[in-house]
Amino acid sequence: MKPSVLLLTSIYDFSADLVALRLKQATVPFVRLTKENLAKTYITMDPTGPHVRIDFAGTQFDIDSSLRSIWFRQPVFLRNTPSEPLSAHEQLSRSQWMAFLRAFMIFDKVKWMNWPQSTYLAECKPYQLLIAKRCGLEVPKTIVGNDAKQFQSAFSDSKFIIKSLDTILLHEGKECLFTYTTQTTSDALSHNTVSSAPFMVQDYVDKKADCRVTIVGDNIFSVRILSDGSPIAGDWRLERKESLQFEDFVLPNNVRDSCFDLVRVMGLSFAAIDLIETNNGYVFLEVNPTGEWGWLCDSKRQIDIVIAKWLSNAPHYNKKR
Repeated sequence: MKPSVLLLTSIYDFSADLVALRLKQATVPFVRLTKENLAKTYITMDPTGPHVRIDFAGTQFDIDSSLRSIWFRQPVFLRNTPSEPLSAHEQLSRSQWMAFLRAFMIFDKVKWMNWPQSTYLAECKPYQLLIAKRCGLEVPKTIVGNDAKQFQSAFSDSKFIIKSLDTILLHEGKECLFTYTTQTTSDALSHNTVSSAPFMVQDYVDKKADCRVTIVGDNIFSVRILSDGSPIAGDWRLERKESLQFEDFVLPNNVRDSCFDLVRVMGLSFAAIDLIETNNGYVFLEVNPTGEWGWLCDSKRQIDIVIAKWLSNAPHYNKKR
């Protein structure tokens, strides 16, 4: 089979499950490669073709110039720290398969959601803030580093929050540790607590509501995140799932245009943008080029259908990158 769509995902990717189902329903020929099954798959790549032959569980796929799009859901960063040391064989397998996923960039004439280079750049949180401000979005005062004195001086008279520079998922014994955005005080930031690793300190923004803006091509989905009908004081991810509501709303034109500008400047075709709605407008927090959206899908927000259509209808990309 010659697929017109290639999905590079994980087997635990619920959002990818939804899109794969929509592609199947629309009888769009596609192949899904999951990082967990790469070692069970026989793959041969001709870089100059470009051409890739895949044999998985007895089914063969030939990827060539007829390919229309690639959905890149698995950046190569290994964010999770294993609970036990990896063997030399496991280290070799992980590093080389991740390099192989990057090598699909030989298909540089097809449409990507998103092009890997753009994905890596967009995942840099300080860079996000720079581009968001240039695109007209309001951003909170931010300092990145590990110097307690600088943090205390910059935020001595204000509330502030701390967050990691990158997603943190750690293992300690049988425990899995994850970090959330945390409000704190300047006296909690001492040399002993912050010098070992850099992180971000930002002004605390009094909010009316958390907002998630999902952009797919020319489509935009904007929702407020509420708990039992009210705004959430802290990190909404700590709320009980059954208490959460997602309320559709329309962004002001200037904020909407700035969000589209942000996505365009970063070279993305998909982005999940987090904003805070305040009494004075909207404040940008961050953008995720591979963000989750499955939890937002319903009969009104058919993000899965929009992505499936974007992938299946993508025209061949003939310009040089």
